[in-house]
Amino acid sequence: MALASAMAGVDAQSLRVDLKQRGHEVNEDMYGIFFEEINHAGDGGLYAEMVQNRGFEEHVLPRGMVYRDGKIYAPNLPSYATHEKADWSDKWDMEAKKMLGWRVEAEGCRVAHEVSEPEYPLHKNTPNAMKLEINGAGKVTLANSGYWGMAVKEGEKYDLRFYLNAPGYKGILTVEIYDVEKGKTVGSETLHPASLDHWTELTATLQAASDARHCELRIVFGASGRSVVWVDYVSLFPQNTFKGRKNGLRKDVAEMLAGLQPQFMRWPGGCIVEGATLDNRVRWKETLGDPMTRRGEWSLWGYRSTYGFGYHEFLQFCEDLGMDGMFVANAALGCSFRNGDYTDDPAELERYLQDIRDAIDYAIGDPSENEWARRRAEAGHAEPFPLKYVEIGNENFGPVYVRHFNYMYGKLKKEYPQIVFINTMGGNDDEMKDVVKTDMVDPHWYVNPDFFFGANDLFDKRQRKDFTVYVGEYACNAGVGSGNMLAALSEAAFMLGMERNGDMVQMASYAPLLVNVNQPNWACNLIWLDSYRTMGRASYYVQKMMAENRPDYNVQVNLTQTEPEKKSFQEGTVGVGTWNTQAEFRNIRLTARGSTREVSIQELQGRRGTWKADAGVLAQSSSENCTMSALPGEGYEEYTIELQARKTGGAEGFFVFFGLDEASRKGYVFNIGGWGNSGTAAQTVDGFSTGNIISPTVPVTIETGRWYDLKAEVRKDAATLYVDGKEMCVAHAPSFAKQFFAAGYDEQAGEAVIKVVNADTVPYKTRLVLDGAAKVNASGKVITLKADKATDENTLDEPEKIVPVEKAYSKFARKFSYTFEPLSVTVLRVKTTR
Repeated sequence: MALASAMAGVDAQSLRVDLKQRGHEVNEDMYGIFFEEINHAGDGGLYAEMVQNRGFEEHVLPRGMVYRDGKIYAPNLPSYATHEKADWSDKWDMEAKKMLGWRVEAEGCRVAHEVSEPEYPLHKNTPNAMKLEINGAGKVTLANSGYWGMAVKEGEKYDLRFYLNAPGYKGILTVEIYDVEKGKTVGSETLHPASLDHWTELTATLQAASDARHCELRIVFGASGRSVVWVDYVSLFPQNTFKGRKNGLRKDVAEMLAGLQPQFMRWPGGCIVEGATLDNRVRWKETLGDPMTRRGEWSLWGYRSTYGFGYHEFLQFCEDLGMDGMFVANAALGCSFRNGDYTDDPAELERYLQDIRDAIDYAIGDPSENEWARRRAEAGHAEPFPLKYVEIGNENFGPVYVRHFNYMYGKLKKEYPQIVFINTMGGNDDEMKDVVKTDMVDPHWYVNPDFFFGANDLFDKRQRKDFTVYVGEYACNAGVGSGNMLAALSEAAFMLGMERNGDMVQMASYAPLLVNVNQPNWACNLIWLDSYRTMGRASYYVQKMMAENRPDYNVQVNLTQTEPEKKSFQEGTVGVGTWNTQAEFRNIRLTARGSTREVSIQELQGRRGTWKADAGVLAQSSSENCTMSALPGEGYEEYTIELQARKTGGAEGFFVFFGLDEASRKGYVFNIGGWGNSGTAAQTVDGFSTGNIISPTVPVTIETGRWYDLKAEVRKDAATLYVDGKEMCVAHAPSFAKQFFAAGYDEQAGEAVIKVVNADTVPYKTRLVLDGAAKVNASGKVITLKADKATDENTLDEPEKIVPVEKAYSKFARKFSYTFEPLSVTVLRVKTTR
């Protein structure tokens, strides 16, 4: 509904929409979802299993790693990104992991317990089990608290499955769901197994007598003497899963995903595709079959994945939601941000290639002709699954990746011409010069609001190539806390630009998708959940609005955004530094106020790191993040700093600070060879933390032992970095428009679809002109998502603070005025005849 015209606001020039000027089509697969096991998105999230650490395998070391002194260590192998040894490690609490989720209590007897390997394990993939040594007559309770509490609903049934090996045990055996908050049992059953002299599967169906939010599962042994009881693979599932599927998905979470109307799903990641090491990567074949036999693997996000939501379940979910599947395959490379190990051995490359073939065949192959397609049929799905896309690698780059990609793509595209194959690089000329051919590229953006507002026209300016773009991961996650309306508005502005360039940008998916709020790995996520609630952020509703109102094609508009506010870089000083890297700096020159002078290395004062000046060289020798040595004194407005820098060890490259406030250490930095020595860009700096990216990211790898010539040329509105005399990137002082526009046409509905983002804190009034329409129906509808403050956000306790509101509107015409509410995303749906 339009606001009263008398309300204070911004009056603008007319927004002219020409329905006869047909633009690019908007791909029907434009909006999809990306799933990665991060933030307990699967285990403890979408996957409906209620027991945590069900196989007692949480403490098992990641493949290929060793444990010592409370840490796990990866093999010290060269990284494909840097060709230097990464020496990657992580903290590891062995005893806490063994008992994660579990508790043992005894009443009237004694019990000793441990998680260990029995002489005869239940299955080779679940070698560990809980051992209970019971002595005396009494009661022993083995309890699991689930993923921060189990939630049950009155009248619903829950299927329990577990295994016991307890020769000679003769006591009573009871299983129950216990409401911890209210101190009562809400569902129980007594079991009477004939014999437990070997591994025996036991099952029960527990029906909840009441709603309860914080329950635990209890297996209660009524002991009558001395006995040894082994327990393994304890699983509790709601019968009421999404679509009622066994080993299925949590219904409310799956329904939230269905609400996005996704047209494709990317699986299984993300960084876990590569693994902290190659040995640690996801192996899709191990995610098939009986969940009890699935080995699982520790995820580089800090917990073990059960592989319960496996390849078959992913493909089944795609079919259930009418989505196309996108499988992300390993390109024989570990994660560059971790160990980055790789193989160039031809036989090994062929093995990785064959694994991709097998994955495609499992999804779409003919069971009468192919082993893996036959396994799909044996799993109950004879018909092909809707696999359409295969991404080769994840966030990989550089010469080694290009070599692997060219090899794999060259073979796979000939064998599977119907599959769209995706390259993981950004698509610019420097990156792609050695790529022989690809169908798509996949750039990722995790940035601040200013970047996305400023990137509304990013794809307007990009040169068209012989491949299209899939923006596989993007989110405004810097400077917005856990997310807020400002983040959602900036994403909406960016999405309008993607949609407007539908010939180039074919698909997009927000990331990360899900977070269990009890253990987040990432700050901003689309959907929040705990054991009994789900909530979509404002960003969720932006995604939903865009998907529900995707036009078939764009039409011409005279405005794509209003005139940006002009800003300038702040005055400040300069400096050098590193990130987890050792480096040397020399021959520093500063040009400012019309003169050039040599800067003595003794003038730069260490603010963080281990700095030493000797023989004209300033060296930084620590492995700290964001080391800094700055030139003290007054700030400069326009200046040029030139220097030479050499990396002597570590993971990344160099920092050149500019516009730095000496007291607060806020300002800007050129991060050269950052992000695992993969790229270069300008960022904001706040204290000793790097922040928002304010320039395009350019692929750059810094070699150890080589001197580089660096120059940063800073002007009021732009800063330019040169490396060895070549312009690398240009950063502009953060500035953005307040309003953004796009329009298209929905053929089936016969409606013009006009989308407007108003990121201002005051109303935006404009006159709309619909050209090229034979008739405009006065009645239509307006859908508005708005907030009172830019910092507002939904919460689990207040999940509908920001949601779209749809209203009928009866004042549409060929020419009409409309006032868009402050801090809003609005869709006008106008019935027209052309």
